[in-house]
Amino acid sequence: MLDFRPPLDTPWLISIVKILLPLYMKLALGDTTVSVSPEALKRFTALKGKRALICPNHSNRHDPQVMFAFSKLVGEDFNFIAAREVFDWDHGMNGWWLQHVGAYSVVRGAVDRESFKMTRELLTAGRKKLVLFPEGEISRQNDTLMPLESGAAQLSFWALSDVKKNSPDDTLHIIPMALKYTYPFDIGSGLRSCLKQLENKMGIKLHVESSNGDGQDHEDDIDSVRLRIRSVCEKLLTALEHEYRVPEGTNMSMNDRADRLRKAILAKVARRLNVELPSGQRELEHVRILRNAIDDFVYEDQKDGSQYEQKIHEEEAANIKACYRDLGRVVNFIAIYDGYVTEHTTQERCADVIDRLETEILGGEPSLKGSRRVLIDVGEPVDLSQYWADYKANKKAAVNKVTDSIYAQISSMLLALERTREPVYLK
Repeated sequence: MLDFRPPLDTPWLISIVKILLPLYMKLALGDTTVSVSPEALKRFTALKGKRALICPNHSNRHDPQVMFAFSKLVGEDFNFIAAREVFDWDHGMNGWWLQHVGAYSVVRGAVDRESFKMTRELLTAGRKKLVLFPEGEISRQNDTLMPLESGAAQLSFWALSDVKKNSPDDTLHIIPMALKYTYPFDIGSGLRSCLKQLENKMGIKLHVESSNGDGQDHEDDIDSVRLRIRSVCEKLLTALEHEYRVPEGTNMSMNDRADRLRKAILAKVARRLNVELPSGQRELEHVRILRNAIDDFVYEDQKDGSQYEQKIHEEEAANIKACYRDLGRVVNFIAIYDGYVTEHTTQERCADVIDRLETEILGGEPSLKGSRRVLIDVGEPVDLSQYWADYKANKKAAVNKVTDSIYAQISSMLLALERTREPVYLK
């Protein structure tokens, strides 16, 4: 099991990071800014100095930086929960920064007792608000929400039980938040450039007869980015079906093909790890079970084994690590569907899909497509004391009720943010 990384809050470093943050957001994050309405700020600042867990949606890899920028805006410092594996990025330097600005680790989907204990202690103490992304994974989908994990509500109720032992009248709030990434300026040329790179990588040749019949390539004659995105997706599905020995589904819908492919990948990894996946659970839960099984093997302590035993373990671990890529592939396409672009052809939706294709086809992180404005809304804080009697009577039902309330608020805020802005549609 991966070792726990505690928060090592360093006030002077946090202050310096906040001073340099605007420069970082402009240069490193492609000119990303945040926009919060006065009403949303008022709802948040009404709980200044109060115990609270902040629960934003998690559509983008830069959500932590955006929440750090929000903390500067409201004049507070937050603690953050981050997936354990990100602490090892950049040879551990990423983890050093994370810990010193107030983040600590959790092994997703596992019974990480050290992390749970830390969460409970921080919420009970209430010195800082805590940020937890309840989707548990980056959805890479800017308009909708994946099902939420119940852990946010459960951990909050545990902390509230500790609070009430000493202060029966005190409470703890959960603050739903919505983050929506927008491109306020036209990024059509950037999207087409990304598509061209993907098409080249997939061996897709654009060949369109021009009006003068010269038979040359005229990319500008393609009037719909949607058709090009679909072409790349179909070629990708065919390649992955071949790779995972799944019969080519040319007569199936793209949604059915993707669904079958995800199930095939999960089944393959489960066989490789000799893990039986429980029926009736969501694919994301299966991903977490399998990821934890990989972690358990790769990071198994072999210090008491012979040199030869350590050697063969390292060899097998190197082979099993390839399964991380398989699971990443499932997560990358778990929340997307055919029609996501065609039903609402904003440039943000096109960017969402192209981001996924870049991650899969080009590897690494997707490119930044242009200047971004992140719209932030704050929901009505959920006062857990109002659910305390329900929790004592039926813990699971109360946890589900609070989780459903958080989900409903975030979903509504995302829809409202879309309605109140002026989107740029691809031509």
